This record gives sequence, C-alpha cells and structure tokens, in this order.
Amino acid sequence: MDSTSTTFLPHATGPDTAIAPIHADTNVTVGPLPADSAFICGTLDLPDRLPDSTQDSGQTGEYIVHDTITALMAIVFLICMRQVVSILPITAGCLLRWKENLNLEYNVKSARARNRLALILFPAFCVIVSRYGIWAPSFLEGTVPAAGLGITAAAFIIILSLRLLVTRVMRPSGMDSKIWNAGNNALYTFFIAAAIITICSAGIMSLCGSSTHAIKMTLLYEISAVWCIFLFRKMQIFKNSCSLFSSILYLCSLEILPMAAIVLPAVFA
Repeated sequence: MDSTSTTFLPHATGPDTAIAPIHADTNVTVGPLPADSAFICGTLDLPDRLPDSTQDSGQTGEYIVHDTITALMAIVFLICMRQVVSILPITAGCLLRWKENLNLEYNVKSARARNRLALILFPAFCVIVSRYGIWAPSFLEGTVPAAGLGITAAAFIIILSLRLLVTRVMRPSGMDSKIWNAGNNALYTFFIAAAIITICSAGIMSLCGSSTHAIKMTLLYEISAVWCIFLFRKMQIFKNSCSLFSSILYLCSLEILPMAAIVLPAVFA
C-alpha cells in the first residue's frame, strides 16, 4: 500500500471559510494531535483586555467611607429604636396637619427626640446625596467619593448654620415664641421624613437593579415633594400669628433663599 501524506483538518468557522475536499487517497488522522502541532492549524482568540479582578474591588473600595458611615448609623438607629418608634407617628402627623407641629414643639421630650433622630439621619442622608449625585456641582468632578462626601456635608452644615443665624436675627417681636420656634424647627421634622423616604427608596431600587440615574431622579422628586409640603405647613403655622404677606416674606428669607444657595451651585457651576 502506497504511503500518502497525513492531513490534519483544522476546525474552521465563518461564512467566508471554504472546507477543503477530502480525496480518497488522503488519510485523515482522528485522535489527539502531537504536542508540537496542536496549534499549527488553528488560532486561539483572546479578548483584547483580560478581566481585571481588582476593578470591582477598587470601585467598592472607593465607597468604603460611605458604607462605613451607613453601617454605623444603622447601628445607632437600632440602638435608639424605642425613641424612633415613638417619634415617627408624630412626624407623620406633622406632614398631614400643621397643628401637630405646634403640639410637637410644646412637648419638650418629643422635640428633643425629634432633634436627636434628625442628627442621626443627617450623615446617612449626606451619604445618599453624595453617592447618587443629587447635589453634584461641577467643582466636585474628579474628586474621590470620600472627599465629595465631606464637601457635601460641610456645605449642608454651613447653610444650616447661616439659616440658624438668620432665624435669630429676624425673629419678630410681636410673634409668639412657640409659634416661631415651631415653624422654624419644623425643618427637622420634615427632614426626618425626607431622609427615611430617600434611604428606603435608594435601598429598594438598588436591590431591584435600577440604574443610578433612575434612583437619582426618584430621590429628587421625593425630596422636592417633602420640601414643598414643608413650605406649605410652615406658611400655615406663621399665618396663625401674622399676615399672609409676612409669612411669605419669612419663607423667602428663611427657607427659599438658603435652598437656592444650595441648588444654584449644582445647576450653574
């Protein structure tokens, strides 16, 4: 029997690849190829970039400060659960009826519990605002998440301090001090509602796989809705002791202008 050459047929794929005909005098070897010719007739397609196993861990590490603060605030929240349970129904009542804000201010114990709960929720709220870019002026671009969180918290603290200063300077002599304090301190009551709603919404939407943009827009709508209700309730409180025109002036000076100072840098900066 004449000896003929042995042909190793490569596995070729693709629409432009023609399969060579096999002649009768051609011996086809079936079985494992020799080690030195295993890759002679084939190609090994590799991705242009191998998966970086450290990429996900790096992105997670960037938000380690956010996650740490959230975990600590969750622990504190659980420790103060008894006070939280007692103050949440009162907070919900303040959203529905303006007189509940006066009742809360008259109850010193409840007012202090309200202030403590607002203080506990403040760091977690700053984490949500920073992480989802709710307040993201252009000068924060390129900063690490931890620095952005610090700048966000500092901006809120400065605005709240200026608001407190203006509140003490503009206090009218003819208005009842309880009504004045109830109207101004209602900010903390409505902040509790906004913080709890946004934190729960962000957590649920993240678990459901929603995009960052969708979460951001949802939180913006929720914060805006709570803030509008707060303005309406505060106007009702002040109207009980002064005219409607004076109430609007107080709202512009104490609430609308400080909010504009926060929003405008994020919009036009």
